[in-house]
Amino acid sequence: MMMADDLDELLDEVEAKFCHDISLPGQSIQVDQASEEQQDLPCKIKQDVTRRVENDDDIDTLLDELLDDNNEDNVKNRSASSKVGKAVRSGPKDQVTQKRKCCPVFVGGSTIPSGVGTSNSQRVCDQLRCISCDFRIASFDDQEWDSTCDYLFFRNNMPDCHRLRAKLRRRRGARAYACQCSWHSALALTDLRDQPQLKWVCGKHDT
Repeated sequence: MMMADDLDELLDEVEAKFCHDISLPGQSIQVDQASEEQQDLPCKIKQDVTRRVENDDDIDTLLDELLDDNNEDNVKNRSASSKVGKAVRSGPKDQVTQKRKCCPVFVGGSTIPSGVGTSNSQRVCDQLRCISCDFRIASFDDQEWDSTCDYLFFRNNMPDCHRLRAKLRRRRGARAYACQCSWHSALALTDLRDQPQLKWVCGKHDT
């Protein structure tokens, strides 16, 4: 509104300056024509300026509408992206792999089924790992270790199963276990809490 008022004042000054009577001898017709053109000039300028101001207002209105539309689209896009991101992060439940640990951890002979051991199921753990040497435990069904086995034998030959068989003796129903620092032969179900020399734990089972 202040810009429009300033323009009106400026046009009034132009009108006052160019619209006064001019009378020169021998040039009355030309002066009259010139006066009419000069009188019309401020009006034309005023109309042009008014149209420009109106156009500017229309442009501002159009820009505001476009900005509002863009803001709405951006909000919708961010909302959709957020939903997609949450769906990707969460993923289908059936694709999530859960891992379980034996509690307590059992070892035993070849006739005892393996799996996740509990107080009720009492299965031998087949995912054993040593926390001392950080080796996974190797096991051999229907085998037991020879009495001549020592630490250096397993230190030098683990995890080469072919070389380890040099110290295995066949025994039906038994199972031989070994890492790089310990070994054990089992027939019956045994809780590892009763074998403190074995630093073996369950390495978790995929379920």
